[in-house]
Amino acid sequence: MMLALMLCAGPAGAEVLRAGGTGGATALLVHLGRPFTAQSGIAVDVVPSLGSGGSIAAAADGMIDLVVSARPLTAAERARGLDAVATLRTPFVLATSHPAPSGLAAGAVAGMFVAVKPAWPDGAVLRPILRPRTETDTLVLAALFPGMAAALEQARQRPDLPVAATDQDNADLAEHLEGSLTGITLAQLVLEGRALRLVPLDGVTPSLAGFEAGDWRYGRDFILIARRPAAPAVGRFLQFLHSEAGRAALRAGACLDGGA
Repeated sequence: MMLALMLCAGPAGAEVLRAGGTGGATALLVHLGRPFTAQSGIAVDVVPSLGSGGSIAAAADGMIDLVVSARPLTAAERARGLDAVATLRTPFVLATSHPAPSGLAAGAVAGMFVAVKPAWPDGAVLRPILRPRTETDTLVLAALFPGMAAALEQARQRPDLPVAATDQDNADLAEHLEGSLTGITLAQLVLEGRALRLVPLDGVTPSLAGFEAGDWRYGRDFILIARRPAAPAVGRFLQFLHSEAGRAALRAGACLDGGA
């Protein structure tokens, strides 16, 4: 699937908020930009394919105003005049191309990545997808599931397991690989309209309501980052996120306001 990137245009000569970040949040920026522009008249220019590190560097150089990062700032990045200004939260889920996946036990997920011939409970082939070792989703998986860190390292020794370089590559591969199993945020899955099914864990099907209630325990943070002092458009965008309209837009994008 090709992600359609759009500029949320305001009136001619309007102020512009330039934004970029991790690939999994590109559709989220576009989604939030539409109602923000309608309310404020400030256009949102979403720059794709920068990644967290590239977007942070671009913000430090004054090339973009707002970053949605998959990771916190380093001390060196903070020293370049950048601050985390807000956090958004979304469920982190396992997804598959299997048309009707049975649930898995959370304690069994790591084993699916190291089994010689892993299978779904109905016997269908199960094909895990790996991410690069330093990719944030790899770190999230390793932290969420028992034994996963060691399992991922062991799985990297297998030449038959695919490695998806970017968030969009990961979703594309998961859609087209029979019996796929991968980690992805619910926000990306929903907003990109991915043809993937959610995998229940320990009898719980992931949802934003379940995440908010604490029934679904697996989450991922998107960290909003801006220069000091932030551009006026950034302040307006943050005000929008904390407004009723902003919170409604977040929920429609499978996200919650995680605070500053």
